[in-house]
Amino acid sequence: MKILVVLSRIPYPLDKGDKLRAFHQIKELAKNNDIYLFCLNNTKINPKSETILKTFVKEIIIGQFNKWDFILGMTQSLLDGTPFQTGYFTHKKNIKKFTYFSKKVNPDVIYYQFVRTAKYSNINYPKVLDFQDALSTNMKRRASKSSFLLKCLFNIEAKRLQKYEAKMFDIFNKLTIIVETDKKEIKHPSQDEITVISNGVDDSYFNYKSNKNKEFDIIFSGGMSYAPNSVAAIFLATEIMPLVWEKLPNTKLVIAGANPTSSVQSLNSENIKVTGWVEDMKEYYAKSKIFVAPMQIGTGLQNKLLEAMAMNLPCISSPLANEALGATHNENILIASSPQEYADSIINLLKNPSLADQIAQKGNEFVKENYRWETYGSQLESILKQVAGKVI
Repeated sequence: MKILVVLSRIPYPLDKGDKLRAFHQIKELAKNNDIYLFCLNNTKINPKSETILKTFVKEIIIGQFNKWDFILGMTQSLLDGTPFQTGYFTHKKNIKKFTYFSKKVNPDVIYYQFVRTAKYSNINYPKVLDFQDALSTNMKRRASKSSFLLKCLFNIEAKRLQKYEAKMFDIFNKLTIIVETDKKEIKHPSQDEITVISNGVDDSYFNYKSNKNKEFDIIFSGGMSYAPNSVAAIFLATEIMPLVWEKLPNTKLVIAGANPTSSVQSLNSENIKVTGWVEDMKEYYAKSKIFVAPMQIGTGLQNKLLEAMAMNLPCISSPLANEALGATHNENILIASSPQEYADSIINLLKNPSLADQIAQKGNEFVKENYRWETYGSQLESILKQVAGKVI
């Protein structure tokens, strides 16, 4: 089967959740199918990207765009009422480029990622859209933590996204999403027809290796230009850690992830390290004792939790982050809401290594049993075959 995949970003390096999902899904689909890739891009291309992707992709076309392209696109969105992020990624020159490429490939099915790529779907092929997350809900939550001006902008985008998400049922043959909780946020009478396809974790890469010389007591990771991560990092450093330091003054925290905002960078201190981009996140997991994910906003499944559990780290999570994960409090994860609850959980794990080891081991077993890319890759392949008319 020939599958054409349409992405809003090049799926390498794996520094964002959508890129990670696309990379592993494509890799799994390529085992039995021919994969063709169309990616939009407005950043400097990592020299390794095409080399790595071409090990399992037949052909890659990159739709470059600059600031004038996205200004024109967003102006169009302002006029037609579609989401601004859709306008950001929609350009006449790239639609033309994609149309030519799709006719050349003549795929059995086209697989799109995010509603922001939906304006590239005006072609007569079987089509599947991966919502990934309920982006309208994501925008609402971001609005709740923003200044007045940003709150207004995020609320406008949330309303536009909610309407646009509903339109996808008329455009695509099948719709998928990462978690059940986000599925329930897509407002449409046919909401139940959305198929949940979760993410996995590459446990052959994020495999546990004992490192007795732990440099850090606590780690939080993620792309630090992404608001849900930067908000969580600031909450951890400014509201949780002072309570931990009252009891354990030498506790060290590392905030690991690319493109930290100036607010996150300012957290650097004697007991807090902000790394910026790291080549290999696994090394930082291995050098840390506890993973904390104090997510306050955002949607979807937190890949960082899957990775930390695979690395045998005991994890402490907010109820919001665990809602998608589905782990069990006091068995394979600890759940906290208030700064004091987080601090108490951190102190308890640091003072009780046997409890930390127990939570870590149970968490490791949980992700290996429930989050495998092979399983979800096969599920996606079945859906694509059905849509293409090639039922297994």
